[in-house]
Amino acid sequence: MSLSSVRCASLAAALLAVTACSGGSTFSPGSNGGTAAEQALRRGAAAFDVSRSFVHAGVPFVRPQDAFPALSLPAMSPDYKTGKTLLFEGDSTNQDVQIYEAGSIQKNKAPIATITSGIYCPYGSALDSKGTLYVANNCGRNTITEYPKGKTTQSTEITNGVENPLGIAIDSKGTLYVANYPASINEYPAGATSPSQTITSPDLKDPFGLALDAHDNLYIADFGTGGVYELPYGSTTIQAVGLTDLTEPLNLAFDKAGNLWVTDGEGDKVNVYPPGSTSPSESITSGYSFPYQVAADPLDIVTSNQSSSPEVYGYKSGKYTPYATLTNDIKLTTGLLLATP
Repeated sequence: MSLSSVRCASLAAALLAVTACSGGSTFSPGSNGGTAAEQALRRGAAAFDVSRSFVHAGVPFVRPQDAFPALSLPAMSPDYKTGKTLLFEGDSTNQDVQIYEAGSIQKNKAPIATITSGIYCPYGSALDSKGTLYVANNCGRNTITEYPKGKTTQSTEITNGVENPLGIAIDSKGTLYVANYPASINEYPAGATSPSQTITSPDLKDPFGLALDAHDNLYIADFGTGGVYELPYGSTTIQAVGLTDLTEPLNLAFDKAGNLWVTDGEGDKVNVYPPGSTSPSESITSGYSFPYQVAADPLDIVTSNQSSSPEVYGYKSGKYTPYATLTNDIKLTTGLLLATP
C-alpha cells in the first residue's frame, strides 16, 4: 500500500505526517487549498491551535512559546519498580510515556506507570547505564528530558542544539546521539547538556530512527532518502549501508543475534537484515499498515503499527510471528524502548 493522502491526513492530525505529504511553507488557516497535511491541520491537529502551527516539509510542528506553558520541575518521587525488563511507549495522542512490564504484554495488561511531566509528543527514548531515561520531545518543544531511575518526574532538560528531535540513542560510554529534523545528528558526551559536535552529511535528508550495534557504531534510518546509514564509532563521516528492499525506513533496532530490524512505513513491512547482509532474510507484512517504531532487548522485539486501530506487536528473538498484541491504552505510538533499568 502506498502512503496515500488519506494516510498523510490521519497522521498529520495526530501530530506527525511523515514523508510523502509534501509541504515546506507556512499557510493560512482560512485557506481551503494546500497539502493533505495542511488540510488536516485546519481540521484540528490534536489539541493544538492551528493558527499557531506551520508545516515544514510535511511535518507539522507547533511553536513552543505559543503552545505550551513554562516548564516547571516538580519534586521527584519513585513511581515504578526497576530490575525487570520494561516497555516504554511514547504516545503522542495521550501525550505521555506509558510503562508496561514487558513480561505481561501478551496478556494486554495496563501500564504500571505513566510519565506526563515534561512530555510533549514523545519520540525517541533511551536508557543509560545508570537507568536514567531520556525522552525526545517534539511538536516544537525541542527538548530531551531526563528521568532518574524509577522516577516519573524529570531531573534535567537538554535544549541546547535540540531541534525537532525524532530519534535518540546512548552508547556504552554514555554518549547521547540526537537525530534533529531535518538533517543533523548531535553528539552529547556523558552528562553534558551541550553538544560536542553536530554531524551533517550531503547523504542525510530526514534522519529519524537511531540504533547502535554491539560495537557502538550508529545506524540511522533516513525516511527522506529511503536509505539506512552508518556512523562508525569515533568517526564524523556518515556512509551508506546499502540495504535493499526499503521505501521509507523510519526506525531500526538490533536484536541479540545482531540482526537489524527496520520499519518501512510506506512499504507496509518490517525487514530483518542478518549481520553483514544488505538483503533482508525476513520481510514481515502480515498485520502491518504503516509500521513505525521498533525496539529490541536480548529476549524480545517490539514494533508499532499506525493503523486505524494502533497496536504494538511483540516478537521473541529469532521468531517472526508476533506472540503478543498490545492495545491497552495505545493511541499513537511515536516512541518505543525495551530496557531493564
